[in-house]
Amino acid sequence: MKTIRSILNKLIMFVGGVFTIIMVIGAIWQVFSRYVLGDPSTITEELLRFGLIWTTMLGASYAFGTNEHLAITGLLDKLKGKNQKALRMVNDLFIIGFAGAVMIKGGLNIVSTTMTQLTPILQIPMGVIYAIVPISGTIIIIYQLLNMPDWLKKKEEIL
Repeated sequence: MKTIRSILNKLIMFVGGVFTIIMVIGAIWQVFSRYVLGDPSTITEELLRFGLIWTTMLGASYAFGTNEHLAITGLLDKLKGKNQKALRMVNDLFIIGFAGAVMIKGGLNIVSTTMTQLTPILQIPMGVIYAIVPISGTIIIIYQLLNMPDWLKKKEEIL
């Protein structure tokens, strides 16, 4: 399981890093073309927007893998032992259900619906842009399934 997590972490960091580099170069080009050349690039604004969407969704997925996502832990912190584990299990199952039903199933629906719709400038199918939603949902489910045995083994407080 550690191998799967390691490969997934490295893959997300690599893809996120590539998108970040592309966005930095694109932002520099946008500023240069607008203020130095006096002719703003029309491609970079759309490219930066789509790159930010993909990077954000991958980052959110990665947060589940490192267990650093936003969580309200007031009730969980008050519970101990089996009660805490039971609440954690319910929470994790809810996350898996949401990622499966909304992100994967709903994401695949929106991807298939928008595959014929092209972006105005880059002429990329919108389905390609929306594809990050089911991809992120799948990554979140994988991370949740990898995290469950870790916290099930712990004796007391988790998180």
